[in-house]
Amino acid sequence: MAIIELRGIKRYYTIGDIVVKALRGIDLDVEEKEFLAIMGPSGSGKSTLMNILGCLDKPTEGSYVLDGLETSKASANEFADIRNKKIGFVFQGFNLLSRTSAIENVELPLFYDRSGKKINARERAITALNEVGLEARLDHKPNQLSGGQQQRVAIARAMVNDPAFLLADEPTGNLDTEMTLEIMALFQELNSRGKTVVMVTHEPDIAAYCKRIITMRDGSIISDTRGSDNRQASDDLEHWREKNRHLAQGERT
Repeated sequence: MAIIELRGIKRYYTIGDIVVKALRGIDLDVEEKEFLAIMGPSGSGKSTLMNILGCLDKPTEGSYVLDGLETSKASANEFADIRNKKIGFVFQGFNLLSRTSAIENVELPLFYDRSGKKINARERAITALNEVGLEARLDHKPNQLSGGQQQRVAIARAMVNDPAFLLADEPTGNLDTEMTLEIMALFQELNSRGKTVVMVTHEPDIAAYCKRIITMRDGSIISDTRGSDNRQASDDLEHWREKNRHLAQGERT
């Protein structure tokens, strides 16, 4: 079943007398339980495509059906509801409220949900934090958490509404190697449990952990590859830690 169906998506911007063709007719299906990476150099259109997928922008032409709902004709209020209910956002910068605990940060999207989910907001937030391994950090504020733990809070916040898919924009861009591998292992684990993940990245090493890689250039998709033997971040994380244990032991001796 396709959660995302794009047909003929074009996005043009007018700057003075110049028309910038950011997207030139994108056709794309993303099936349930896929783990998809969108890659491309600066100016390729991947950020514009991410904004369309995230219902942060509307196409100039074309159709975007998300989880059976045609989004291109949605009003501003309907667009906001779609973002809240259907899409879980994970950003490079975490975007957590600094004076607010992990559990309160995760509860936040539920207060904007008009479907009644906020009635069980605390319970749902605890469940989401448990799923990302932060059951012992519920009351910690962002400055009491590592970068990787902050991103885990952000992922829990993205999942708390049980969205159709997670949309991650360079989610490891602010993290060191160990934390990057931790977060990619978490995304792979969530995907193995059935969560659909779409990730925008410019790093081939990060895309290698995804099951499908789309490459863009000049507003078009130039390649779409699938692989069943993609790397496992949990294995790479263990190898990295083992290597650093040996290095640390060598320095002590």
